[in-house]
Amino acid sequence: MTLKGTRPNPRGGLPRLDPETRYGLEFLEASAAELARRCSGADEADAWASVVQDFVAFPRSPEGLQPALLLAHAREIGGAAGAALTAALAAYGPKRSQTAARRQLDQMKSSGDVPPWVAEMGRATPVEAFLRRDEWGEECEITIHYQRPGGSLHGLLVDINWFMCGAARGFDLVSERDLAIWPADLEPDERGRTAVEPVSLADARALCLRALDIYTSLISNDELEMLQDGLDFEGMHLSFVAQHRLDLLPEGGTDAALFPAEAPDRSVALEEFRRAARSACEGDDELSSLISGLQVFASLCRDGDVLHWNPCRVDAFMEGFVADYSPADVPLGPEFDESRPEVFDRVFMSTVESAFPRWLRFAAEHCEPSNEHLEENLHVAAEGFEDWRIAVREYERTQVGAPELWLPRSA
Repeated sequence: MTLKGTRPNPRGGLPRLDPETRYGLEFLEASAAELARRCSGADEADAWASVVQDFVAFPRSPEGLQPALLLAHAREIGGAAGAALTAALAAYGPKRSQTAARRQLDQMKSSGDVPPWVAEMGRATPVEAFLRRDEWGEECEITIHYQRPGGSLHGLLVDINWFMCGAARGFDLVSERDLAIWPADLEPDERGRTAVEPVSLADARALCLRALDIYTSLISNDELEMLQDGLDFEGMHLSFVAQHRLDLLPEGGTDAALFPAEAPDRSVALEEFRRAARSACEGDDELSSLISGLQVFASLCRDGDVLHWNPCRVDAFMEGFVADYSPADVPLGPEFDESRPEVFDRVFMSTVESAFPRWLRFAAEHCEPSNEHLEENLHVAAEGFEDWRIAVREYERTQVGAPELWLPRSA
């Protein structure tokens, strides 16, 4: 049997490599040699080993170098570079190849000088975990501390979005030096909240896996293509080491610290707001469009609560969301995928200027967290309206025979 990426040698002996396979092996050999020359420790080596897996054939991604072929090449290279490639497969490679990789690494250790950072790749014991949130309780990170066999610490950071349903949006490896200066003030603020709070290792696993599952479900949903820009993931090159570290955590935790069991039903409150007295400048269709926008926006927030508002949410809603719900914001034609967000519909914008602050006051009356931030929320909304006015004036200056645009009373 011939390994994938190779051809039988008509003269016997080792199979010949096809150009693509040869290039992959030579590239990883050069990368491992460079790592061996400059490696600062196991943290850097782990990050490098995670990237190596992008070149390896896994059951879910069969394209790539076969693990057995890469192990044979690492054995032929020998030295620190060969040991690094072997350790990368032993720690983060396909499960079926890890035993053989560990056996080869043990042989290398016994017969040669293997750097300490090679021996520590993939070896970590979880110690503690923390949940950090911003002042609004929105932006949050899970940081899990791990200890190396030699006693040094490092951390895995998982960034969790408050928007996009709470999808994970980034990995990072935190060195011991950075952990030492990492803020861990557990004293509550004047509102009784802590910026950083300890969580159990099991809960940390549950929170991170929930956020990653949400990311996967959103990114694979073709119907949500318009949301792809909001799902940019940082640190994807660390995905293999991150998965390894999360697998070390105990199961049985809960994700309730960030994710409610289900979004609250606010249909009664929304209907009450719809029926409430309103200004004559608020159009019926435009108000319905605004309410639809509020509901969709809330469904994308981690808690799904349309009554929960703070400056962070108000800013996001005003800056990049509500304008798309204008009844006049229609596609230019079947050959175009983009709409006309630069053309501001006068009635809709007047409706939003009147109804959205009214909604924020309504939400404050029905939701305690919103009441805490009401004045700040109204201030951020006012700034958003001013940005709209600037955009309208800029648009008007660039148009010849421009249509009637939204020009507020204060314009």
